[in-house]
Amino acid sequence: MNLIDSFNLLLAQRQVMLSSFQCMPKNIEDNTQSLTVILNMIQQKNDGAWPLLNAKTNDEIVNAFETDQHYTLIDRLVILTLLLQIHFKSQPTEQSKIIQALFASTMINASESQSSLALMASQLHFDKVNFTASNKTAEQIQQYILFCIYRGKRLKRADGIDSLNISRSSITSLYIEMLMTHINQPLKLYGLFVELEYCHSALFEVFMTSLGEETVTQIFNQMSQHTDFTLRVIELMGLSGFSKFVPFLARAMQQPNQTLIAFRALRTILGPELDQAVPYQWQFEEDEVERCEYLQFYSAKLLHRWMLLAPKMPEVRLINGIEVNIASIDKIISHSSPVHQHVAFLHKLRLKNEISPTQQRVKVAL
Repeated sequence: MNLIDSFNLLLAQRQVMLSSFQCMPKNIEDNTQSLTVILNMIQQKNDGAWPLLNAKTNDEIVNAFETDQHYTLIDRLVILTLLLQIHFKSQPTEQSKIIQALFASTMINASESQSSLALMASQLHFDKVNFTASNKTAEQIQQYILFCIYRGKRLKRADGIDSLNISRSSITSLYIEMLMTHINQPLKLYGLFVELEYCHSALFEVFMTSLGEETVTQIFNQMSQHTDFTLRVIELMGLSGFSKFVPFLARAMQQPNQTLIAFRALRTILGPELDQAVPYQWQFEEDEVERCEYLQFYSAKLLHRWMLLAPKMPEVRLINGIEVNIASIDKIISHSSPVHQHVAFLHKLRLKNEISPTQQRVKVAL
């Protein structure tokens, strides 16, 4: 196997890892280290057939990212992160220039890259990306606003939406509203998400995880009136972390067309605590048909055990079986699977400006 094949195999493995509950941060770290070693070796050979893998300067990286035909967007973002670490590790200004150029690029489909590029950029070690709204598409403006949201930047409502000198479509206005320190009239805002057909967006996930239990429940009740939202509601229940939704998810797991997505939601909330009701080996059985059958069978046991436990515990938010609060959120991020890390990141945005005296509770036991 040559260097390119080895590199591509590691990229493929990484994408599997990122959607797996069985992967841990050390696995991603090892994968990153291996990718970095091989990419350095590829750059030494300087094969012109792979311009993105051999890009070294600021302009080369941007141009190769824009024109690459070998890799998907997600893989290109992984490669971009590696290149920034190899060539600009201690140069945040140079890194930000590259991100600025990609945000402004007319060769990248901003509507497709929006959430992925904004998330990747937000995880780099710099805060400022210079951005002007002039000559930018609505999608590019939305991408930048999402980057600001992911970085925890907010506008005080007193500053006013009009302080942003940009043209505003309905969707752009929705992004700006989510940039505010406080969300006004969340039920009305949910109606706008529905009207704009934006309930499957990354922005909607930020919105839903920012809300309290009562409002989230009201929105779920409204969403449940539309069969097209059934699976999305199940997914969002997992993202919300509210343990009160465990019985609903256990029942959903009994439905063949909802089994796997309900399991993912339950695993997101309960983590290893789910093992007390559903044997671990059946949760991750390779044969999907058998796996679904076992999950449906054990869902009744989960429901029974939870009904006994629920009256004895407060209705809290859980990720990976741990109550979500200021004291626990960084621990969840550093010790959980990539799936849990992504959800914890959304909750960290919610908690960022909160002062909470609540101490971390021990994991619940089913």
